[in-house]
Amino acid sequence: MEIAKFKEVVRQYKVVFFDAYGVLKKHNGIMNGVKEMLDFLKEEGIEFYIITNDASRSPELLAKTYHEAGIEIIKADNLISSAMMSMTFLKENIHPGASVAYLGRNTSEFFIKGADLVPVRIENVEPKDYPDIEAIVLFDDGGYEFHPGINKTLNLIRGTDVPVVVANPDLIYPVNNGETALAIGSIANMFEAVANRKFFRFGKPDVSVFKYAFDRVNKERKISKREILMVGDTLATDIIGGNNFGIDTALVLSGSTIPKQAEVMIQETGIKPTHICISVVD
Repeated sequence: MEIAKFKEVVRQYKVVFFDAYGVLKKHNGIMNGVKEMLDFLKEEGIEFYIITNDASRSPELLAKTYHEAGIEIIKADNLISSAMMSMTFLKENIHPGASVAYLGRNTSEFFIKGADLVPVRIENVEPKDYPDIEAIVLFDDGGYEFHPGINKTLNLIRGTDVPVVVANPDLIYPVNNGETALAIGSIANMFEAVANRKFFRFGKPDVSVFKYAFDRVNKERKISKREILMVGDTLATDIIGGNNFGIDTALVLSGSTIPKQAEVMIQETGIKPTHICISVVD
């Protein structure tokens, strides 16, 4: 397994798509050296975007978390989230002014309101309200304890035939260096099986989020796929998603995929990144 220096790799491209967790930040905050790395990209004239499955808050609020860590270079326009795809789906498929029930943080209401719809917390939905609900959205937890609402959500799904949108397909998320917790993607899989329903999912590894990002890039200037690099820490989302979209990929070993497991995981899954780096700050 050949390990490359990230700076040497990234100089080969004009645009970089970064994953967030495990690449730029961990459970305890932004990784040391990220600010300097982003400054380096600016100096080299390399554009960057952060493609994240974080559906807990708007791009403005996500950017604010970086600003609070002293990284002002990251703007809302640099952030592309799975929830933005969900918002587009709702806007195109649900009539304006309709009520949409959601499981997640209050800050996730941004994506429902952005589709000209009325957000209703799952916890406030009673069986008598079912006829008024036009869609259900499962956002990620982002610090929100969604477990108490699971049974109410299941009964709402079983009691209606409206579309169910999964705004973050991630199965797990890190809570500290050694532990993970179930994410809403795992809960959604359970709901699908129990309710015998098929949900609409947005986010990595689906190629639609990469196309969304690609189209965003090409609004500014003409860029080909071969000039874009996807950087992620997870083979099953970041790397396979980038591979399937036809762009080069770099696996970093600073997050979900750790050095002692990487080679075996690549062999077992058959998911091969174009490059492998220790981290984006090595």
